Amino acid sequence: MSVSRQLPFVLIHGAGGTKDKFRGLKERLGNISCLTLDLPGHGENTGSRCNTIEEYAEWANAQVAGQDVIVVGHSMGGMVGIEMAARNPDVKGLVLDASHYEMPVHPKILEDLAGGTFPDFLFKASYGKEVTPELLEEEQKQLSWVETIVVHDDFRACNEYRGADIFAKLDVPILAVYGSEDKLLPKGAAEKAKELNGNIQTKTVAGAGHYIMLEKPEEFAQALLGFREFLLAGV
Repeated sequence: MSVSRQLPFVLIHGAGGTKDKFRGLKERLGNISCLTLDLPGHGENTGSRCNTIEEYAEWANAQVAGQDVIVVGHSMGGMVGIEMAARNPDVKGLVLDASHYEMPVHPKILEDLAGGTFPDFLFKASYGKEVTPELLEEEQKQLSWVETIVVHDDFRACNEYRGADIFAKLDVPILAVYGSEDKLLPKGAAEKAKELNGNIQTKTVAGAGHYIMLEKPEEFAQALLGFREFLLAGV
């Protein structure tokens, strides 16, 4: 596999998020280049919204066309990354950050979001026991940064996406990072991912919930750096 030694990270947030979910990560990655994206309809990107994981992937691939990259996708962003890697040979590595090839969403969550409310139980379930009050306060404030209808449509896209066949055929190195206290991924996600694709490495971060890069940024950054070195060593 021919890989450019520049090999930047492309950071893709999850459902209802913005690029700010990766705050504090860049400084821990040293001088390695990062492209942090706001998906359409999120944060500073007021462009036309996307309705499916595949549409998000098509848009994201257009942003990185022509350069070798490592895609790092959180939750829904990981699904976007799976589709990007399947469609774009410039994706030389994929990091699934608290993500999976299928993420079913409980009907109650979709119902609440359709009614304009972000479920409190979902917010509380998203973080591990070691999360700081300061981080929770920041995250609570950010719930208003993305319109609830956009959040609903993101969760619906996650619920409808079926990526097992595509994931199984990916021929790029994959790193899947899991939080030991993640309550939102399907049970047995790590084992199922390893069964489907032999190119995968897994790492579990102790004490982290679904937002590993926010709750344990140092551990997450070290995992990314190690994976990048692994890719470059194989050149």
